[in-house]
Amino acid sequence: MRFTFLAIIILFVSQIACSEKKVSDVEAFSNEWELLILDSIQVDYLGTVDGGDFRNGKGVIYNFEENKLIAFDSSGKINYEISYPKDGPEKVEYPTQLKYTEDGSVFAASFMGWLYELNTNLTLKQEIKLSFLSQSQDGGGFIKNLEYYNDSLISFYPGRDDANPYGPHFIRDNFLLEKIDPKTGGSVPLIKIPNTSRYSTNKYFDRPIIQFGISRNKLHLALSNEPLIHIYDLTDGETYLSTVDFKPSKFLDNGEHPEKNQYISHFKMLDGKIKQLFVTENETVVFYEEGIEEDIFIQNELKLRENYPKYKDFQNQVFKIIAQDATLSNEIIVPYKIGYILNIENLDKPFYALRNDDFIGEEQDFLTFYKLQLLRKGS
Repeated sequence: MRFTFLAIIILFVSQIACSEKKVSDVEAFSNEWELLILDSIQVDYLGTVDGGDFRNGKGVIYNFEENKLIAFDSSGKINYEISYPKDGPEKVEYPTQLKYTEDGSVFAASFMGWLYELNTNLTLKQEIKLSFLSQSQDGGGFIKNLEYYNDSLISFYPGRDDANPYGPHFIRDNFLLEKIDPKTGGSVPLIKIPNTSRYSTNKYFDRPIIQFGISRNKLHLALSNEPLIHIYDLTDGETYLSTVDFKPSKFLDNGEHPEKNQYISHFKMLDGKIKQLFVTENETVVFYEEGIEEDIFIQNELKLRENYPKYKDFQNQVFKIIAQDATLSNEIIVPYKIGYILNIENLDKPFYALRNDDFIGEEQDFLTFYKLQLLRKGS
């Protein structure tokens, strides 16, 4: 009888231990994340920041007014600063999109489509000219649609066969990107939108912004007003692999339009929007805004330019992390004192974001960048 009672006790304790182990295992693989502000750095420059990148301990930012690039390190020390002429043999016009390579050189693209290769000290190495002109007249800044991959530039550079990127079915009917040889300017088109996107249909919607990133031979592409990430394999003829819905709890959409070339977002309401897309070795990070409902938008006269700063009062900006197996993280609210992100290289490394001085309401004679870290809870 004693033996039986002892056996029951041992079995009971072991079940509790197993149960605790299972809970512990679940916690160990939790996909709950939080955003930490670790520190900040100051860069001794006074001016707006209209584009930028950060890689391997080095940052570079663009100022539109002075047509200037400033390169700095992780301590905030300025290493190079150069303003470019807008005409002549050394001209570099509006290099708003910036991409560091592993060796420290920089590729740049303007919102008008001009492409440049810069030396590590930011002087012009060459202008990259294709056989046709880009038809784009907007974009740039912190939008992620310029990559360097296997000695080629991959860029959103619309204009092949005189395609009009402002046409209602541009995305449905055309290749979306160009793979460019920087040495020759030769290019080949790649990537078509899959049928998982509403933009593959005959219907009309607000015009989205294209963003993409590359890691491990996989290209991840997003349209700004769809909560979808489309994944392609660049090693096998740009084969479409899958689409991941990152399932935001709020991501407003004004829906199908009865006619082409109608504009509803920013006029009657505000769509949810992917602000930035970061593709790392093991995860994809989506930085998005939720959007604002029509009644709130109209009631607060948010159509007026002077009321744009009020957007932050009625929507959140959010991080969502997508693992390689398409597992989704929690929604990580990003405080509005954090502005645009320079880059996220890997989630095990800190990254830098511009401090939103307009939101904070402080005027300074230098730029502040927050040093941030996304940390898995329980790690």
